[in-house]
Amino acid sequence: MGCRKFTTFFLSSLLNSVDGRGDLPLDLALRDQQTSLAKTLVEHGADLNAQDARGWTLLHCAVERGDSFAATFLLEKGAGAALRTPGKGDTALHMVAALSPDTTDGRTLAALTEVAAVMLSGGLDPNLQNKQGYAPLHLAVKSRNAQVFSLLLQRPNIDLNVRTEPGHGALYYALLAEGEGPFGEDSFAARLVKQGANANPVYPAMGDSLIHIMAREDLEEQGLFLAEHANNVNHVNAQGQTAMHVACERGLAKLVAALLNAGGNPNLQTLTASDAGGAHRQTPLHVAIANRNEDAAHVIIDYRLNYQCQKGNPKAVPIPNLDVKDSAGDTPLSLAIRSGMQSTTENMLKAGADVNVRNGKGLTLLHQAILNKDSKMANFLLNCGADMNALTSDNETPLELCIQCRLPDVVESLCTRGVDMSIPDKDGCCPLWAALASDQEDIASILVRNGADTDCWGAGPDGCLQSLLHKAIDENQESIANFLIRSGCDLNAPRRQGPNGAGGDEAHDLQGPLHMCCSWGLQSTVQTLVEHGANVNAKDAEGHTPLHIAIQNQHSSIIALLLCHPSIDLSIRDKTGLSPFASALTVRNHKAAEAILDKMPNAAEQTDNKGRNFLHTAIQRNDSESVLFLLSINVDVNSRVNDANQTPPLHLAAVTGNDVLVRSLFLAGARPNDVDAHKRNALHVASEAGHANIVSACLSNGVAYDAVDSAGDSALHIACREGHLQVVRTLLEESQLNAETMNLKGQNPLHVLARHGKDNSSAICELFLEFMPDYPINKADLDGNTALMLAYMKGNGNLCRALVKAKACIGSMNKDGVTIFNYQVTTKQLLYSLLNHLSEEPPWAEGDLCLDCGTKFGFTVRKHHCRHCGRVLCSSCSGQDVPILKFNQKKPVRVCSVCFDFLQVGSS
Repeated sequence: MGCRKFTTFFLSSLLNSVDGRGDLPLDLALRDQQTSLAKTLVEHGADLNAQDARGWTLLHCAVERGDSFAATFLLEKGAGAALRTPGKGDTALHMVAALSPDTTDGRTLAALTEVAAVMLSGGLDPNLQNKQGYAPLHLAVKSRNAQVFSLLLQRPNIDLNVRTEPGHGALYYALLAEGEGPFGEDSFAARLVKQGANANPVYPAMGDSLIHIMAREDLEEQGLFLAEHANNVNHVNAQGQTAMHVACERGLAKLVAALLNAGGNPNLQTLTASDAGGAHRQTPLHVAIANRNEDAAHVIIDYRLNYQCQKGNPKAVPIPNLDVKDSAGDTPLSLAIRSGMQSTTENMLKAGADVNVRNGKGLTLLHQAILNKDSKMANFLLNCGADMNALTSDNETPLELCIQCRLPDVVESLCTRGVDMSIPDKDGCCPLWAALASDQEDIASILVRNGADTDCWGAGPDGCLQSLLHKAIDENQESIANFLIRSGCDLNAPRRQGPNGAGGDEAHDLQGPLHMCCSWGLQSTVQTLVEHGANVNAKDAEGHTPLHIAIQNQHSSIIALLLCHPSIDLSIRDKTGLSPFASALTVRNHKAAEAILDKMPNAAEQTDNKGRNFLHTAIQRNDSESVLFLLSINVDVNSRVNDANQTPPLHLAAVTGNDVLVRSLFLAGARPNDVDAHKRNALHVASEAGHANIVSACLSNGVAYDAVDSAGDSALHIACREGHLQVVRTLLEESQLNAETMNLKGQNPLHVLARHGKDNSSAICELFLEFMPDYPINKADLDGNTALMLAYMKGNGNLCRALVKAKACIGSMNKDGVTIFNYQVTTKQLLYSLLNHLSEEPPWAEGDLCLDCGTKFGFTVRKHHCRHCGRVLCSSCSGQDVPILKFNQKKPVRVCSVCFDFLQVGSS
């Protein structure tokens, strides 16, 4: 027994081993169809399921080479039909199902189909799936193997909806395999559906149905087939999309129509959780328009138009709602307008879409068309009754948007329909200003032509009211200003007070547009204003005309332009009395002054309200440039101020201290000895002002130095009165004047000096004595006062001491009987100081009375003199004797009581 077992084992191993080429004995016998040998091999232990080097069984190998004989033998002998290849996991049935009629001859395919039938009859499960999830049915459909396909459909346990790894059923492959159809009743797809396959299976991953898949892959015919047979055409995927959404996205118009006819709901909206990142809650119509698929959109629109015809359709869907808004607030109509799809827009409006519906941004369709710069669409909407006064969420009108988007055609349409052209924008600007400010004169012209207010008064600086012309000028917008002027705006109105009197200076300055242009230098606008009749002589609150303003701001071109106007009035004066010519001189605009003189030769002779002409005022301002200009145009250099003083120009110049002005006047022909109403000449005036340089100039140009004024004062009198030391020196040095001349009060210059008591009067006195050592310092005036007496009355100690030092008589008495000894003062300190300054016996005073007691001298009363002060006294009043040691008089001499006491006790 042991030997037999060993022999059997050895034989079996030998029968199941491969040769050098990898072939098995049983396989070789079956290839040659050696039935008896094959049976013998099987009887003696040959393995029916033996595998080759690839791991394939003999059955797999037989099917692979199309050997139906071998396959049938193996199956009859009990070979395993369910065994799989190691690579793909295919059974022999999978391999037979995958055979294509295009690559396999008919006899072989028919024979192998019989083999497949044997396998199925033997109990093989027809739904077995390989490693990719393919069942034989999938492979038969893919390879268009009709024989195996029919065989499988006959199996009662066939699963028509089994899915591959990608999730596809046999119907999916049937639709792909048959291309664009037609999908007749004999087609794989039709037979599957008829057999009970799900016509619209759902894919779990994204929730797409098979129609979604077909539509997304642009397989419209396949989609049409499915729509005809499916009963779930409104299935939505994870994004809330129906197959109709996908068809609209891909532009499959026929599929959209088929879905509608199959009961597809055109009003379903996508979900909020969208992967697209854009708007959601969109209907299929939204999607079609968003993807610019007009044909698909028109299908839905036409369905609405023809909805009455669908009443007999058992699958009739709800009427398409054309006004549904997506998450962005857009309706299909607003999307179409924004996309410029005019035909779609027109069709929707015909179908009843709301022409005034707003999107999520608060924009009506008209707003959107304008913002898209689609003039044709905007006009179309207006013709369809769109609200032309509807405001955006930012309170912008359609007219305002048209101006922003530069759409003159739409502006014209709005205006002809009577749109309100006065509504201001958020910046307070009216439409006309907005158009002009953006350089759109074409639109501005349309607005004006249709009655827009060219003034459009509104808020100005500090709350005042201003017109558009004021605003344009104030912002230096000449092109805008010129347009407004040409369009008939108010040319002369000034700004006004705002509500409740609001407004700063601008509300009260009464400056019209022409004034403002002259201030800013806007020549072009000035010219346009003048050409259109603006008032060139208008006055502002200060009485300034536009010409005044132009002159003050040195705008020569504007000045020339205004002077050319035939109606210009050059005699108008402002509130300060200045004419345009005077203003020109005031600001030293000599070029303008010359131009005015060319227009009005006597302009330079005009006088102000004080009687001064321009030469006078220029001199008083010390304006050498203007004076020289006036002299160059040969004004009257001797013209007097027309007032009570009758002052000549030379006198005015002398006051300034500007010797250039004075000498220029002399060179221009000023009369040196002209006097004013007080008979003062230029030398008097210069002396009074203290200008030594002017005094010198007058003397060198022949002004009479000895001339006296109406008070009899000479120039030296006046210089002494005012205390001008340098003027006195100049007069004494550079002229031969008579320094002893008396005025009407009988006073010489020294009297005047003493009477007015300036601080430097002592220095002037010393100057007198320097130039005139023999000057009559003791000369009395008409009241009998000497210079010393006047100085003492003024308390001018320095001058008194200077006079005493010059040997002035200290004992003289005036006509009122007053001497320095009896003049009522608080203290006698100055008197004692003067007595103390006596270094020698002073000149004796003469008189008919005793200067102390007042006794009249006669035969019985003799005259005596105090040998210390020189006063004339009676014997009683000079009865004391005392030596005067400071006079080197050691012998006692007669002195008055005052001097006696002084000499005894001193000045203390």
